Formats: sequence, C-alpha cells, structure tokens
Amino acid sequence: MTVAGDPSEDEARAELDAYLARRRGRRGARTSAYFHLDRLHLLDASVVRRVEKRTETTRDEPGDPGLAERPVYDVLDAYEVDPRDVRRGEPLDLVKRDTVSKRACACGNGLRQCPACAGMTYRPCEPARPCPVCAGVSPCTQYLGHGGKPGRTARPPKARRPARPEERVKCAACAAPDSACGACQGWGKVRCQTCQGRGRVPCTTCTSKGTVRCETCGGRGELTSWTAGRITWTSETEKVPWPHRPPKRVTSHLHAGLWRDNQLGPGDPLPDDLSLPHRSLVEQHLDTVKGEQDRTVLIRRLTVVRARPKGSGNREYYIFSNVSGGLTVRPAMSDEGRRNTAAVLAAAAALVVLVLLLVR
Repeated sequence: MTVAGDPSEDEARAELDAYLARRRGRRGARTSAYFHLDRLHLLDASVVRRVEKRTETTRDEPGDPGLAERPVYDVLDAYEVDPRDVRRGEPLDLVKRDTVSKRACACGNGLRQCPACAGMTYRPCEPARPCPVCAGVSPCTQYLGHGGKPGRTARPPKARRPARPEERVKCAACAAPDSACGACQGWGKVRCQTCQGRGRVPCTTCTSKGTVRCETCGGRGELTSWTAGRITWTSETEKVPWPHRPPKRVTSHLHAGLWRDNQLGPGDPLPDDLSLPHRSLVEQHLDTVKGEQDRTVLIRRLTVVRARPKGSGNREYYIFSNVSGGLTVRPAMSDEGRRNTAAVLAAAAALVVLVLLLVR
C-alpha cells in the first residue's frame, strides 16, 4: 500500500541505486535489484485531554483560615465555573454553604504540656559519671577501709587532671595517703560536666517553660471546620501504541524524516488519508473520559521503505522522505550481518583463549 506523498517503489530503488553507486568502490557492484523492498508505516499518535476533577472533603485548620474570600457552593457537581478560572488552570477552592464552624481546641489556650520534660521545665541528668582515669574500677587501693567519712557530701568531686595517669593521692573517702586515683580522689566517679552534679538540666524543648505550642491549633486555641470543595484541571496524555516500532538501527535518523502531522480538536474527523489499520487503532483511544473538558489528537505518520538483501548480505537499507523534499538512505547491519559479526567475535575470543593456554 502506498499513501500519497510516500516514495514509490521506483523512486525508492532509484535513490538506493544512487546511494550504492556512490559507495560502489567499497561495497561492491550490487544494485537495488538485489534487494527486496517492504514498507513500514509508522504511526506516532496520542490523545491529550484536559480533564476536570471535583473533590469534596472535610477540613480542619487552626484559627481563622480566611474562608470569606472563597466561592460558596451548594452542590459541587452543579457549580458553574467562571471561564476565567478555567483558562488560568489553577485549582479552585470552594466552601460549602452553612458548613463553617469554629470550636475551641482541646488544649484550651494554645499550649500543651511539654512532652520532653512532662511540664517539669527540666530533665533529669545523672550527677556523677565514671571516672575517666580509673573507670571506677580501682579508685582507692585501701578499699577495705573505704567507707566514706560521716557527714561528707554525696556530691561527687570535679574531675582533676593528674600529672601522671598512675599518680596516687590522698583518698577523700578514707583519708589513706597515696592510695586514691588522682582524677576522682578515691570516689570512682566524677561530677557530670553537663549538670555540674545537680542531677538535672534545663529542658531545651520548651526552653524551661514547661509548655509548648499546640500543634493541632497552631497555638491559637481554636479550630475552624468546613466542607471544602476543590476543582482541578489537569492535562492527561494517552499514548496510542505503535503499530510498528521504529527500526532501532535508524531511530535517531528518523527525526529528520518528513512526518505528516495532524492536530485535531474534539469535533474534528480523522484524516481522510489515514489507513484503515491506523484509523481503527486510533479510534480505540477516542472514548470520552469522566470530567473531560477538551482534547487534542496528535497524529504523526512516516512511511519507511526497508531494503533487505534477497540472498546473503550483511547490510540492509532504510529509505524515507526528508524535510528537504528528497529521500534519505540510511544503512544498517542486517540480521545475517549481526550473526556473522557475533560468530567472528566468538571465534576471536576462542583463539585468544587457545593462545593463552598454549603459552602456559
């Protein structure tokens, strides 16, 4: 089948002969008569729809969300949209009549108890840490007499830095000379540098206030509830599957082909010269979808003549119309050529392996 504007068989063979003649010194003396011609009728089609969607939900927001400026509706599906809103294409937010209500938040005043400190304004901290020198294992060599002195404060001492790790000093607990770790003075623990031995630190989550802002109401103490309607417009593209995939070997070159383009509106008929198989394929994707407001059908067509060798041959050719009004010929490796190349590579690999084995 030949469509008007597509290259005829004579034109395709003449262009192929001219191409082969220019390369005859390298490719041999073959002519187009050695090749069998068939046609690939490429179809690149899609349906771009503008679809309107209407949704309705119950909303809760803190404080006053400023609903007075939003349009009001009774029945969402019956709401008539201003054409200017449609042209802008931005989502349209609506409020259902008589659904706006305000209520106090459970927090009461916009504040909630701090979850980090449970309202205490501080968090507990271990006042003593293991000694960094003796690790609490050998704080005093006179451990049998290490009971501590009556009335001595339980607050651990501030860590000292001994002149030598093995230095021993007078024990602050049992008063034994030269028996205690130089860092903890025999206690086995030192004062925590974070809380300075006080046993608690200020809560940073609430900055020592005991309360934080309520996330539910945003600190405003009240909530606004309403039924919200939303109308959105989106562009949805439905791709018509290729009846014939473009040949991978020359796909990049087909962009320069003279594609026949058609752009159709919602009421436009399909092109008269659209082939029956292509027409049937496109029509399967023309059903109206829910919420469809508008559509554009894009159809691009290009006929590619494929020249395959009748006998043995490593190359085949693709002929198609170009944007300059002439014909373009693109060579590609044939199936036989790929098989031959694979066989040569396999033989070369086997030869390399054999040589390596013999060398050993």
